[in-house]
Amino acid sequence: MGSNKTEFSIRKKAEAIMASLPETLNQVDHAQIKDLIEELNVHQIELELQNEELAAVQKTLENSRQRYVELFDKAPVGYVILDRIGLIKQFNTTFFNLVGQPDVRQRKIAFADLLTPEDGELFRARFKAFFKAPEGKQIHASLHSRNGQTIRVLLEGRYYDEMQASDASGGEELLPSITDVSELEQTRQRLTLALNDAEFREKRIAALLKGARAVLKQTDFITTARALFDSCSEAVGSSSGYIALLSDDGSENEVLFLEDGGLPCTVDPELPMPIRGLREDAYRKGKVVYDNQFMKSEWTRFLPEGHVALENVMFAPLIIEGKSVGVMGLANKSSDFTKEDAVIAGGFGELAAIALKNNRISDKRNLAEAKNKKLIQELQDALAKVKTLSGLIPICSHCKKIRDDKGYWNRLEDYLDEHSDAVLSHGICQECSKIHYPDLNLYDD
Repeated sequence: MGSNKTEFSIRKKAEAIMASLPETLNQVDHAQIKDLIEELNVHQIELELQNEELAAVQKTLENSRQRYVELFDKAPVGYVILDRIGLIKQFNTTFFNLVGQPDVRQRKIAFADLLTPEDGELFRARFKAFFKAPEGKQIHASLHSRNGQTIRVLLEGRYYDEMQASDASGGEELLPSITDVSELEQTRQRLTLALNDAEFREKRIAALLKGARAVLKQTDFITTARALFDSCSEAVGSSSGYIALLSDDGSENEVLFLEDGGLPCTVDPELPMPIRGLREDAYRKGKVVYDNQFMKSEWTRFLPEGHVALENVMFAPLIIEGKSVGVMGLANKSSDFTKEDAVIAGGFGELAAIALKNNRISDKRNLAEAKNKKLIQELQDALAKVKTLSGLIPICSHCKKIRDDKGYWNRLEDYLDEHSDAVLSHGICQECSKIHYPDLNLYDD
């Protein structure tokens, strides 16, 4: 059908040309006419062959164009064609399914209007540079999708004039691809959170292991407490703080040491540190508490004049057998304290409580050992003063003399005096008094 139309058009043009030629056929002889007809027949065949080739090429081009349109329209990523000011001139089905807004089909709208307000402003600000040199550039943005949802998309640009030199008005067009990367970014966020969590766990474990080693090497509690405080401060990033123990009457803190972090402090160190304010919360609740706006909080009224400025503070209680017996104070982190910091501080508070308990047990054991040692010494001294007689002692059945180890017979008094600490005094029994001193009546009733 297309071939017949082309042939008819060419014939009309040829007839018009023939009509405009001068009348010269009267001057042409029969032989020339015959040659001319033959040449015209050959030329007609050539034209027909060329027409067939052109028709085949046109069909091929139409098929290619159709395949290109289908590829463009059904591509797995969205495509839009934008003019110099960012208006959407054309788009494929994939992009429409992403957006799902009928307005896109009905009128030209700015691509930026399909984005969230913040990303739309950023896109407008960057579009001129993006249009000028799109190759290799990417833009991440949030696109309004169907049902009021928002999806994250990635724009990658290229010129549309690489396939078609220009549009009808002679201007260049941009052909950015729009890829839905919502799932990819969600996966990336999950991986980032997992990585951050793993790094935090590693940091926490390393810090607590360092603290545990300090507890195992414990010589005295103050030295161990200082090592735990330094490790905790390093782990959470604080620069100031202290460790204090609850007084015997439970009314105030007894500070073991104080770290001012190099900041000026003119508070008298002998001033009492009552249990109040945020510190009281830590004691009462038995858990870590913190405030990242401390200087703007109600707790500042408890600070004595000349106290170190506290941008943020954290308190971790020391708990033994369910009772808060002390507190670790941390302050002046360069950024805000976090829940992760609270977990780390809580762990170090437990280590400090273990060290304190061990120290108290050690003190009790040392005291008991000292008492036992003193008692043993006293018993040894007493035993050293006591002489005892034991074993088989030979004694005469008549005179009651005792034979010693050398075979000599000794008076009973002499033997006891030599072999014991007993002091003998002489007296006389009733029977002997009657025999030897009957006249004295020593035991008259």
